[in-house]
Amino acid sequence: MSGLRIVGSYFRTNWVIYLLGIAMVAAGSLLAAQIPSLLGRVTDSLRDGKLGMTEMTGYVSMIVLIGVLRVATGWGGRVLVHHKGRELTYRLRKELFAKWGTLSPSYYHRHSVGDMISHALSDVEVVRELVSQGLNQGVSGMAMLLGAAYLMAVHVDWRLTLAGLGPLLFIPLLVKLLGPQIRLQSQRSQEALGAMAQTTEEVIGGIRTVKAFGKEQVVIGRFENRVDAIVDEKMRFVHLSALFSALLPLLVNLGFIFVLGYGGFLVTKKVISLGDFVAFTLYVAMLRMPLEQLGNVINIVQRSIASLNRIDELLRVVPDVLDRKGPLMDIPLQGSFRVKALTFCYPGSDREVLNNISFCVKPGKTLGIIGAMGSGKSTLANLLLRLSDPPEGTVFVDDRDILHYPLARLREGIAYVPQDGFLFSSTVLENIALSDEYPDRERVERCAGITAVHENILCFPEQYDTEVGERGVCLSGGQKQRIAIARMIYKDAPFQIMDDSLSAIDTATERRILDNLRELSKSRAGSDVARDKATIIIAHRLSSVQHADEILVLEEGRIVERGSHALLISQNGIYAEQWFMQAGQFEESESDESNEDGQRERSELDLHLDVEMEALEAGRLEEAS
Repeated sequence: MSGLRIVGSYFRTNWVIYLLGIAMVAAGSLLAAQIPSLLGRVTDSLRDGKLGMTEMTGYVSMIVLIGVLRVATGWGGRVLVHHKGRELTYRLRKELFAKWGTLSPSYYHRHSVGDMISHALSDVEVVRELVSQGLNQGVSGMAMLLGAAYLMAVHVDWRLTLAGLGPLLFIPLLVKLLGPQIRLQSQRSQEALGAMAQTTEEVIGGIRTVKAFGKEQVVIGRFENRVDAIVDEKMRFVHLSALFSALLPLLVNLGFIFVLGYGGFLVTKKVISLGDFVAFTLYVAMLRMPLEQLGNVINIVQRSIASLNRIDELLRVVPDVLDRKGPLMDIPLQGSFRVKALTFCYPGSDREVLNNISFCVKPGKTLGIIGAMGSGKSTLANLLLRLSDPPEGTVFVDDRDILHYPLARLREGIAYVPQDGFLFSSTVLENIALSDEYPDRERVERCAGITAVHENILCFPEQYDTEVGERGVCLSGGQKQRIAIARMIYKDAPFQIMDDSLSAIDTATERRILDNLRELSKSRAGSDVARDKATIIIAHRLSSVQHADEILVLEEGRIVERGSHALLISQNGIYAEQWFMQAGQFEESESDESNEDGQRERSELDLHLDVEMEALEAGRLEEAS
């Protein structure tokens, strides 16, 4: 029950408001417990013939006054408690959202989006029920139950009180037997709801693929299975909670039967008066409502414990990446990356994703990184962003270990473009100016012009105020990537990392964007950006990196080739092979050719290399071919 600490902490923080609200709700219930006693006195007065108009007016006035006070105190107390319950809902969702921002990508690989949405929606709502409706009903029911029991025992007869309340002693046994089952079933229901939310998110996110393959009926079937699972789990929960709620009134009715039999006997023996008997039966009948309330509260408590434990489990997760303890260098980044003998394995794995990686990127320089899928390119980008922690003494920023920078300061100095060019469900303007609370429209338009997307945006219905849809669904792949690159430029950070972010852009536009970026990365004072930038471009298409100052070729986590474009072409290795394949010039060499033929082909290649490179760099691929 560790999740109850969340509620306990909130109660301690707001104890004054809760104390006032609880006192008002309890006062309303205690006032209601006085009415049967008054009616008993009225009955005795009628029997004795002592009830005149004056006395009746007095009793009526007292009952009306009690009713008014009960409504005022009950209403005021419930409003206070419900208000604090809504505040807890806001606080919990805020804490959950803040917690998600600290978690590493590995956590999201292990947990579904639907399950996290279920935490923020249904689990938090169940907790709100506990601290608002549950608390109100619990206090009201307990106050009325204890008040009625006291009045029955003191003002009527203790033996009759035992007869009426005796069956209620079995309530703790019911809680012990059915409580754990209700709590477990509630947790299963919440998990099933999370699975349905995950399926919904996947289907909506991949609706184009679903329609393209004509699999609407398949995903509908999967969704129906998830809904059926929720119905099954919820029905099991309803059966258990309904059984519990039905047994409580049964115990009250048994007590009522005992009171009628034993109370009638005591009246005939003149041990108690007729008025006391009437009051006592009214008290027993009155107990039905508070016991039903307490039964409902017990159900809410069992459900909320399951939800609180789920929320507490998430809030207790320790992120894989945290600021180091001790003094940190909270200073702006200047623009120099150095990686020294970096070898990296993911936690829980012995496989080396990166092995002995070393390079340096200085301000105004560009580093290109290429390699096959799974060669470690994106892992390297994650380490530079500290989405995963590199080994100490392997990655340096401005000649200082990257681990000695606060995470916020480090990421503030890096502008990153992910592979998918992710866009938020907002306007084009807000997406480009994501790093700025108050977007500068003129600056946004300049950045869009650099990435050759300004003309496209002007054709949108509302231009820069056009909503792009969820994840940019209203845009083409190339437009999304260019807007994401414009977002990187707008941030104006000393480091720029582009992770295969030009793959959906045509060659001519790619060349234009890269030319603009080269000029921007070496811009001087007086221009829009007054500092050199260190740029890392990760790509599969070699034309994206051909103008880089240095190019690294990764294979199975190792650097197998490095150098400029011209040097790597002249080496006739992996880079040259991929270059000619992508340019349409690759020719498979014969393994059994004589050394003389090989020398002649190499000489012919060298003769034409300069002409080919000039043609390729000018974008005339057909001429080069």
